[in-house]
Amino acid sequence: MKNDPYMPPRPITVADHHQVLEPWAELRRRLPRPPAVLCLDYHTDILSCHARDIPLPADGAWRDRGTVSRAIAGLRHDEHFDWALRSGTISKAVIVSLTAPATPPAHPAIEVRHAGTLPEPEVILNRPESFRKTADGLLHDSFLRPLIADIDMTRAPWILDIDCDFFLTAAATDFSDDSLFATIARQAALVTLSQETVWVRLLRLPGETITGESLAATLTDRLARLRA
Repeated sequence: MKNDPYMPPRPITVADHHQVLEPWAELRRRLPRPPAVLCLDYHTDILSCHARDIPLPADGAWRDRGTVSRAIAGLRHDEHFDWALRSGTISKAVIVSLTAPATPPAHPAIEVRHAGTLPEPEVILNRPESFRKTADGLLHDSFLRPLIADIDMTRAPWILDIDCDFFLTAAATDFSDDSLFATIARQAALVTLSQETVWVRLLRLPGETITGESLAATLTDRLARLRA
């Protein structure tokens, strides 16, 4: 891995989730085929990029940095998944979400895997202590394995994409080096982190002082060492 130019050890961090489109496109320019994406997110707005009046991209639009930059300027939430798929930047997106999607995915290659055993968002927000034990273990095998055990990152290039609002507690970023998450993090062609500072502050459980910046810094340090 250390000599593989497609696998930078340090995660790439952006402020807002849609901005990961830039490093995704950069990786695509270096690969002979589009990578897939595994995303961890509290909630993903799986809308069409056209919902933001962004022109639907042509296949291969990832080749032009100006086109990608203009798309990012018009996107706001998670429409970058649709743009990335329509342009051939990525081949598919598997999203592990703590909440169920409100609408069907804008693109057939978007798959949302909702952990159905979780309480409804109203319970998480109004009775957070009932959810703390689960929230602390979101990277543990007991939570992730039923959702992503079928993903094999050795058979094709994958991007591990983490929206920091997935973590509602500081303890949630802890994982063991022999866990499924660690294996996936080692194998990923690229790791992208989105700070999403506002959402982290709104969703963190009472008593938590985590921020998007602190979560990204913790994950960057741990994942860089893991992938070195």
